[in-house]
Amino acid sequence: MEISAPNRKKLIEEIKFVIEQMKATEEPKSKLYYFSAIYGMMQRIFNLEFTADLVFIHFVINSAYNLINSRLESPDKVIKIPENLFDKLIEATEELSNSIEKNVDLYEVLKKFILLGYTTTGNGYYLYQKGLFKI
Repeated sequence: MEISAPNRKKLIEEIKFVIEQMKATEEPKSKLYYFSAIYGMMQRIFNLEFTADLVFIHFVINSAYNLINSRLESPDKVIKIPENLFDKLIEATEELSNSIEKNVDLYEVLKKFILLGYTTTGNGYYLYQKGLFKI
């Protein structure tokens, strides 16, 4: 991902702060609240220094957030959130930070965010229960 060194540093610092805050709370809604800061920072950066990569990452992170948030807000109790979802969300966020810092391909880590979000949908939770994919 091609962004300036100062903006890369700002993004990494923001993600690391998010990780600290997510680890410091047990409340799922609070974890998700902090997670949302990632796509907010990405948008601030691509408004100043546009790259398609940042827009793509923003879209993936925002989509995962929206899927998980929809499940947290849903009165439907049939579809559950996997026990380890937020631990895995933190792990994927750490991997994202490391990948951005090392400027390596982000495809595999972004795929993890989508799968984490997908487990909170009806079909995703069903497939997760069947063991067709692990998070």
